[in-house]
Formats: sequence, C-alpha cells, structure tokens
Amino acid sequence: MITILTGPPGAGKTTVAALLSADSSRPTVNLTTDTFYRSVVTGFVPPYLAGSERQNAVVADAIVGATTEYARGGYDVVLDGVVGPWFLAPFRAAAAREGWDLAYVVLRPDLEVTLARAAGRADAELRDPAAVRSMHAAFADLGDLEAHARDTGGEDPAATAAAVREALEGGAFRLSLRAGGLPELDRAEPPLRADEVTTLRAFLDYHRDTLRWKTAGLTAVQLRTPHPPSSLTLGGLVKHLALVETDWFAVKLDGDTAIAPFDTADWDADPDWEFHSAADDSPEELRRIFDAAVADSDRRIDAALAAGGLDGTSVRESRHGDEGAFSLRWILVHMIEEYARHNGHADLLREAVDGATGE
Repeated sequence: MITILTGPPGAGKTTVAALLSADSSRPTVNLTTDTFYRSVVTGFVPPYLAGSERQNAVVADAIVGATTEYARGGYDVVLDGVVGPWFLAPFRAAAAREGWDLAYVVLRPDLEVTLARAAGRADAELRDPAAVRSMHAAFADLGDLEAHARDTGGEDPAATAAAVREALEGGAFRLSLRAGGLPELDRAEPPLRADEVTTLRAFLDYHRDTLRWKTAGLTAVQLRTPHPPSSLTLGGLVKHLALVETDWFAVKLDGDTAIAPFDTADWDADPDWEFHSAADDSPEELRRIFDAAVADSDRRIDAALAAGGLDGTSVRESRHGDEGAFSLRWILVHMIEEYARHNGHADLLREAVDGATGE
C-alpha cells in the first residue's frame, strides 16, 4: 500500500504520517518529500517559485523511484509532502506498472488555521505567509479529487491519524490509476477505394495523427516517463519520428540537410540523441518539431510526385550493396511501416503512463 499524505504547509502532514507509519501492522517506510528537495545542495530553487519546474519533475521522479524500491522490497510507504494533483502522473504510472494500491489523502484545514500553524513551524520550514497562501490555494479546488480532502482544522494529529487510518482500512482515498481517457480523436480514416497515391498518403497521415492522438494532453513528466525495462518514452517517439520524416524526405529523397534541430545534433557523440534530448523539451516544443517535420515532408512529397510520380527515385542510394536509389513508392510504404511499429509502442506507453487506452 502506497499512501500519499499531502496538503498545504502547516496541515500536519509530517506528524500524521509519522503516526500512521509507527502504528502500521505491516513493515512501513515513511518518506518525506522535503528530504529529497533538501538533497539539492547547489542550484536549488524553492519548489513553489517559477523556474523550479524541471527541478521539481526530477525530484518527483526520484521520489517515485525510492517508493518503488521500498515497495518491491515488501514495504508499505507513507509519503508526506506537498504533492499536488499535478504531480500524480508518475505515481499513477508506477502504480499501474507495479500493481500498487495507491491512496491520496489531502489534509486541508481552512486558510486561517493553516497560516497560524505555519507561523509556528521551525525556522527551516516554510513559514512565509504569501507562499503558504499560494500553496493553500493550489489545494482549494481539487476537482474530481475533492473526495480525497479532509478538513483537519478542528483535530489534533492523533485524531487525524486515527480517522485517516480507519478510512484507508475501509478502502477510502484510493486513487484511480486511470486518469481519464484519451482526448477526442481527430483523425481521418483512409478511403476504401482510391488511387495509389491517395491511399498511400492517407495511410501516412492516419498514422501521423495516431501518434499525435496517443501523445496528446500529457505533461512533460509524462512524456519522458519510460515503461521499464524499455527506455522508450512517448516524447522520445515523437522526436524520433520527426527525425525519421526529415531523414527520409529531406536527406534521402532530396539529398538535402535535415531540418532543425537535427541538422546540428552531435550524432557521433550520441547516436540516439533524439530519444535522449526529448526529455528536455516541453510538450509544445516536441509538437512543434514534429509538425514542422511533417509539413516539410509533405512539401517534398508534393514536389516529387509532380516531378516523377511514385516511380521517381531518391537522390541518396541505399547503403546495402548495389541496390541503388529508393522509389518514392518504397519510401511512403516504409514510412507507414515505421509509424505502425512505433504507434504500437505508443499504445503500451500511453496506457502505462496514465491508463488511457483507445483502439
């Protein structure tokens, strides 16, 4: 059982978590998120400030990793700290992958009580009223997770711990591992009866849109979350297929250079640069790179069809023996095959990340 005990500063998380852990009937580990943040000695950014997003995502991944190792060793884990709904994706993914029972409990006294409690905290803890107000507001409207909140304003820590323990034993506060379905599908079906060019291009567009669909609505953390033992990520697939687009249509078909950012990457230093560097790109940047590659490819396909049709050949030749150049027909079929293979990977990765499935 993995229990995330969260809420604004001063809500009583640390004390209640210690009581829950100490009174457990099973081997239990109490992890505190503050310990992970304090481990960042150089370059630390207070996690409630702008510019802390990358740091916070790394810390969240470290916390999930530690939780996973303890759980694999047979321990329950009580995690206390400021873990807002925006940080739940990697926990949900790990729970789905590892088979955890995952509970999410928000201790949420009213603002006046929260400010009073925060003011009496130790010097090393967050006491700034403006920051406390901001973090209290972040938990004010939990949407679908509202049932996971408990007003602890009139309780002492022992009473809160007893009430939370009883609720957990009764199955309350369990967190669904499926955070909703995929966004609405926006994808045109290939025509059943069409000429060869139309059919090939329609299937290529179909698979491009499938990748867009399978990666839509995800955060940067979700896009860089792998599903072990594979190191593949959804963000890595998006950037890889952008590279595949420009490599086949710009480099091989036209004998041109790859589009940015692939034209300046140090491929000798890292042959899998697109997969690895995707972890540093925002969702918006990954989509921009992909869309730019697709647009550039379509322009080159239009020109190649006008010049020689599907039988027209590439400037670059095959590296295998004396096979010669590729026909445009071969390249289009190969691209469809490439997308189909990786969209199968995307199916599995998306379900592992947030439980969403579709087709």
